[in-house]
Amino acid sequence: MKRSGSKLKYQVNQALKTIDQIGVSKYSLERQKLDTGIHSIKQMKETLSTAQNFVAWLKNEKGLMDLYQVKRSHYRLYIDHMKTKEVSNGHLINIETNLRLLNKGMAKVSKDKGMAPRNWCPKKRLVDVRSREEAVNRSLTDQEYKEAYQGLSNHVRVAADLQMAFGLRLREAANTTYAHITLEDGQYYWGAVSDRYAANTAVGVTKAGRGRKALCRPDMEERIQALVKDGDQKDYILKVKYDTIRSGYVRAGIKGSHSLRHTYARFMLQEEFKQLGIEKQGLDIVQRMVLNRSEGYRKDYQIEQSERLIYQRVKQAIDQVHSYLGHGVSRSDLMDVYLSF
Repeated sequence: MKRSGSKLKYQVNQALKTIDQIGVSKYSLERQKLDTGIHSIKQMKETLSTAQNFVAWLKNEKGLMDLYQVKRSHYRLYIDHMKTKEVSNGHLINIETNLRLLNKGMAKVSKDKGMAPRNWCPKKRLVDVRSREEAVNRSLTDQEYKEAYQGLSNHVRVAADLQMAFGLRLREAANTTYAHITLEDGQYYWGAVSDRYAANTAVGVTKAGRGRKALCRPDMEERIQALVKDGDQKDYILKVKYDTIRSGYVRAGIKGSHSLRHTYARFMLQEEFKQLGIEKQGLDIVQRMVLNRSEGYRKDYQIEQSERLIYQRVKQAIDQVHSYLGHGVSRSDLMDVYLSF
């Protein structure tokens, strides 16, 4: 017989396993009106951690021995309990998201066994997603980056160069092979494909193993050219591990590897505006779009008819940068995070 704690952990693992769709495009499933689940390794880890904390609380505080006995009142009490810990609203929103995934997995397990699904999550969230802390511009100025760069070891500098040049996530940079970087029509690109056997595979590299293509920052081309010269296609460019890179960033004063990704995004948006000849007007439109969203209006609120052509070009430029980053199109929430000035 399983111990109660062991049984609860088993039930959690079983539930999450049924909605494991890592490597499957969530966007494509949504378009086909099919069920989605957990689509990234990071999301699986976060959901598993939240679920384990939840069942530990259920066992210790409520004496629950079977996850399928959980009630909506337990869910509400747990969220109230987490609020007493004075965690951020963003963290509470993430907890609710993860518990809803757990509930989804449990419902599927029940359905697969021919039983009525256990739906203990209320339809309406307890924490308003609009209460998440406002997006903060986490990009680095040229001077901030130069100062931090001086504090990096040579190997960690390579990781920083890859992130700054292509807007990569840290894990993507750590798993980049020479095959991921190509020269096309005089411009360098970082590209990953869905074929798991390709030297430039996206599987195990990008979020959810999705393929994408990112243009190199023009001012980083010389560094990338020197970096990839004579490299074997199948070899990893970096000679250090993920944790070593992250630690190196912290010691150099870089507050989170994503700040390099943010810096790339804002730089490339300005480049797109320059190419379109709308740099000043484009930045003004973006600021107005972000302000409109923060105040609950449509993105194009008070955009005059005479500004519509520029507005459409701005949207196209934003979507282009999102594609470099591996985001979907028309992601207003991510526009606030990555592209506001």
